[in-house]
Amino acid sequence: MSQKNPARKKYYIGLSCTFHDPAIAIINEAGEILYAEAVERFIQSKRAAGVLCDDKNLVDELIKKYCADGKEFIICYSWSKAFFNKLHLKATFGIQSVEKKWVDYILKDMPANVLSSYDLVGYEYLQYGSLVQVGISLKRMLHIICPGSIIKEQYFNHHSTHAAYACYTSPFDEGACLVMDGIGEGGSFSLYRYENNKITPTYVQKKLASLGFFYALITNLCGFDMYNGEQWKVMGLAPYGKLDNEYYNLLKSMVRIKDHDFEFTLVKPWVRSLQELSSRLNNGKRSFEENAGMAFTGQYFFSEIMQKLLNGLYKLSPSENLIYTGGCALNSSFNGEIVKRTSFKKIYIPSAPSDDGNAIGAALLSFYKDNSLPDSIHRSYSPYLGSCISGEVINKFFKFSGMGKTQHCVEHLAERTATLLADGKIVGWIQGRAEFGPRALGNRSILADPRSSSMKDKINSTIKFREDFRPFAPSILHEYGNEYFEDYDYSPFMEKTFYYRKEVVNKIPAVVHVDNTGRLQSVKKETNEKSYSLIKSFNSKTGVPLLLNTSFNIMGKPIIHTMEDAIGVFFTSGLDVLVAGDHIIEK
Repeated sequence: MSQKNPARKKYYIGLSCTFHDPAIAIINEAGEILYAEAVERFIQSKRAAGVLCDDKNLVDELIKKYCADGKEFIICYSWSKAFFNKLHLKATFGIQSVEKKWVDYILKDMPANVLSSYDLVGYEYLQYGSLVQVGISLKRMLHIICPGSIIKEQYFNHHSTHAAYACYTSPFDEGACLVMDGIGEGGSFSLYRYENNKITPTYVQKKLASLGFFYALITNLCGFDMYNGEQWKVMGLAPYGKLDNEYYNLLKSMVRIKDHDFEFTLVKPWVRSLQELSSRLNNGKRSFEENAGMAFTGQYFFSEIMQKLLNGLYKLSPSENLIYTGGCALNSSFNGEIVKRTSFKKIYIPSAPSDDGNAIGAALLSFYKDNSLPDSIHRSYSPYLGSCISGEVINKFFKFSGMGKTQHCVEHLAERTATLLADGKIVGWIQGRAEFGPRALGNRSILADPRSSSMKDKINSTIKFREDFRPFAPSILHEYGNEYFEDYDYSPFMEKTFYYRKEVVNKIPAVVHVDNTGRLQSVKKETNEKSYSLIKSFNSKTGVPLLLNTSFNIMGKPIIHTMEDAIGVFFTSGLDVLVAGDHIIEK
């Protein structure tokens, strides 16, 4: 008697289909997140601007690995169908070209490196190009790999996918949720109430004012490039500066705020204020101190507006718990101040609050649409959802590399690596699955001894090849958090910046920024056992329960994706040691 084929399964495939930070996520019929990763890792292009999230070769690999037994697939998009139709209409009838001419006229005296019509209208062209093609390769490969399967499509509001990812993975039963980014379907931020596993909008901004876009302008005014995501540099540079009252008053004249809302002043006054700011650029020849003053003032003003908005949100939706997401939630400098400066007592920010996280958000919205569960099943959310470099590939490298100084340490990997770190070696560390989000959380990391006063400059100049003012983060054993940081709060995704206690600053100079802060990662054994064991071993040898932790890449490139990527960084930088799985190789 022949056996019946096993039941074919149902999968939810979420697509973050913004023109930047594209990503893909796969969730099974039980609600488990099987995979989530930004496409930039796969193609090794930072932010992957203009790249489709369902690259043919990528989805071919993912379908075969995670859902080849599927019978029904729900493809979930992170933008609404109405938004797609609006862009299609504008592109078809040439409305964008009319809009561009109008914006060119408004910005005719603006330096191109500060603001142009491309910044405002060009985004729409890029977004349209992404949306008109997304899903085609995925559907084709599903039909080839899973013949006869049922394929359905669902479209979701952009900010709703942000909120779903954050709310459903949060540790809270209820809370107020803020989505704050560059732009959604209508405005740049939305407020939600999360309770009983339901997400209910309480306020949706419909104005053009955008705090995300505002911070991007500050990035350009500081001499950086918002297209390359250099907002990080503004946060790193700001502590070197001081408040510039003239800049501050000009920035303040551009924005009006009331309760839980804000708006730009009328277009011409807003543009005139920006022109006054840009006139002080001196053709890009401003001093370090002037740029630092602009960065400090921009960060100060951003924090001021966010404080007012969050207190307005608290009045609208009182709760001890804040769930915060969207691109602005990557501003770790302000995130560490939220509990002190607002009425909220606890805060949750997911590991990928920018648009890449919407791949999970769209899939979760579809899953919960089909499954009315009494309690969230995602409370133990792990960021380690990306690709894994196979042991076979690692073994081939150590077999054929010709490098003599290699070790295979199955039992004493943490102890041996901790010894190398304590001896001043800089280590590239690869373990398990890649982190979902922009930060290295102990699986694709470059690690070093934080006690060395020269380590920060050494890594910036010989490994990361970036500006010397850029700081490095500490990964600390959670149980020691209060000993090292003031107002310490559990920070598993390196999402908050706190002040160090004065008595520890001189012990760990490599991870202390100029203002005595650090953007920390809290490490627990149950969330990352190998990372925890390594830091614990280092603590046993040195009495310091933390390591310098930065992403395994060089400036301008995404975090490494393959063993070949890792080898490239290892042999073209000042890295001393590469640890991949249970193998150690030294130069």
